[in-house]
Parts: sequence; structure tokens; C-alpha cells
Amino acid sequence: MPSHKDVLDTPEILERLSQLGYFGDKAYDDIKNISGKQLQRAVRAYQTFTGLIASGHVDARTASWMNRRRCGLPDMALRTGDVCQWPMNRVRYFTQIKLPGITPSQAVQAFDVACQQWTSICGIELVRTVESKKAHIVARSGLGSRNLLDDRGGTLGWSEMPCDATHSTRLRMMFDEAEEWSFNMAVAVLGHEIGHALGLPHGRRGSRMSAYYDPNVTKPTHDDMREIVSLYGRPKKVPGRLVAAAPDSTPTAAAAAAALDISGTIVINGQPYVLVPKT
Repeated sequence: MPSHKDVLDTPEILERLSQLGYFGDKAYDDIKNISGKQLQRAVRAYQTFTGLIASGHVDARTASWMNRRRCGLPDMALRTGDVCQWPMNRVRYFTQIKLPGITPSQAVQAFDVACQQWTSICGIELVRTVESKKAHIVARSGLGSRNLLDDRGGTLGWSEMPCDATHSTRLRMMFDEAEEWSFNMAVAVLGHEIGHALGLPHGRRGSRMSAYYDPNVTKPTHDDMREIVSLYGRPKKVPGRLVAAAPDSTPTAAAAAAALDISGTIVINGQPYVLVPKT
């Protein structure tokens, strides 16, 4: 069996596991000398969470997963007793993101689509606002460690969670401008972080809430639906209504909700259908 250094240096392994929460709140300086069985326990916990064979050794497959593009939120983000959900059923969001590869308007549209996917399956309404001060969720983009991001690859984005949220809570969300984005990638990644902003932790591989980006998962899966419904219940159905994402507090909101945007999303019988614009 290969040693840790055959695929990743031990300091790299420790740094990744520390960032992902496998040593709790300890700073890197406090865990940099960990080795042996203590390190193997942390690696085994990571492998179990990721759906890998829990050998306790970082083989090539484990190293490959550690280097994949993913969410920056730690796998062990929740603590026993945390209550992570909004106390109201209407949550406002403000988005000001730049994603290289798509236009600013497409980035906003991707955020609207991702929000609608969640709204259509649970009893919470996500509404875009044009005033950041009125938002409960504020999404921005940036570069580098000061924004808790890295270079291309690795962390794609992150979001705070509504643990012990009130009606005046404001959550931050950040996306990496170092990446090359497509519209579908934006819907998938933004949708994942919106799931965190609604209170969902990381889920198992293959779900929308998996920590790792999967281009084949562009909407909530059955696992995600079950988790979000457990927090907010089922959506209120309005027969015959066409739902379209539109900013609140704008004079065109009513018209937008009644129109079919050929580059947006529609919801039919509670199921969102994404119409992807040509990029």
C-alpha cells in the first residue's frame, strides 16, 4: 500500500483535512505535526464521508478527490444542536456576481434559476431584491484568499448557513472569478450554495448537496428534496400558475411572472424546466 507521500505530502493532506473541518476548530499550527493513527482516523473519516473505501491511507483515488473542484464549506460544518433554517418562508436575495465565461445578466439569471429550483419543491420563497441592504442572502464574487478562495480549481464558492437565523440575518455567499464558468455550471454550483444558505449541510455523492461539483447534477435530487422538505415543508401549489423568477420591488415583476422567458425557467406541476441560453 502506498504511503501518504507517494501521492500527496503529509502537510498537504493535513491542510486539506483541516480546511474541511476534520480537526474541528483547531488552527493549522496546532495540527501540523499530527501523524500515525490520529492522521489515519481523520483520513478514514474523510473517505467515509466522500464515499470512498475507508482505508485510512491517501491512495491515488483519495488524492484525486481531495484535488477536485468543490464547495469551500467544511464537510463538518454543523455541530450537534445547530438549528439551521430561516424562521420565515420568504427570503430575499441580492446577487452581484461576475463569472468569467458567461455574461453578468446570465450570471443573475443562473442564480434566479437555481433559486426557483429550490422554491418549487419546498415551502420557502426566494425573491430577488435590487437593494443589498434588504437582502437576507448577499451573493458576490471575488478572487484569492481574502475571499476564502484559491486559484483555478479547488474551491468554486462557499456560503454561510442560517444557523440560529432571525428575520434580520444577512448571509454572505462568494464565488470564484478565477474559474471559467458555463451557464449550466453556474446553475449547479450556485444551486449548491443556495442549498447551504437554506440550511442544508453537505450530502452524499451524486446529490446536489454533494461537496464536489458534478456537471451531471444540475438540479436537486430526491435526497435533496427530502432534506429541504424536512426543513420547510412542501410548497403551496397554485393550479394553473406559471412561476418565473423576477426582482421584487420592480415595476416589471408582475409582467415577468406572466411571461415566458425563453432563456429562463418555468415550473410545471412543481417541476422546474431550465431553458438554457446560448453562450
